[in-house]
Amino acid sequence: MREAAAIAYPGATVTDVVPEGAQKLPPCAAAIVDGTSDTGAATEVARRIRAGGSRAALLFIVAGRDAGLAARVAPLGVLEQVELHDVARTLGPAIERAMGGEGAWPAALVAARDELRKTQRLMAAGEIALGLQHSMNNPLTAILAEAQLLEMEDLPEETKSAVARIVENTRRLVTLVRTLDAIGPKKQG
Repeated sequence: MREAAAIAYPGATVTDVVPEGAQKLPPCAAAIVDGTSDTGAATEVARRIRAGGSRAALLFIVAGRDAGLAARVAPLGVLEQVELHDVARTLGPAIERAMGGEGAWPAALVAARDELRKTQRLMAAGEIALGLQHSMNNPLTAILAEAQLLEMEDLPEETKSAVARIVENTRRLVTLVRTLDAIGPKKQG
């Protein structure tokens, strides 16, 4: 379960709290209570967390949905039950729902989420740039090769000047396209 919480929220601090220490829960945005083996003990942990004054969102990890358990822990503010077999997929969204949406999130969590989104956008831009580079490289190489062959021909001065401009501008485009490689994902090697 510790691993699932770390995957759902990489910046989160995950600690184990025994039932006797639940009243001394450090300040946190959410507390995940393991109710897979003993729902009675898990309910007691939730009671102690609330008795200690914590306003953290409470989630229960359960072996399977239990309407009776939901009714017993709802007064304690436990709004979410996450089934153990599906914890990796559903824990993150359950924490978000239990915390009441982004408005209740701690600033550090909002900042981490925003940084992740920014990184994802930059990666997408890099992949687009890399795709553009590959799509443009072959036609530019062909144009440059043909123009360089034309430069070797005996052509009128006006045509030679036009071909020279084609070669010069194509080289500039090739250089520009190569700079797109710096934007894209780094090659492993």
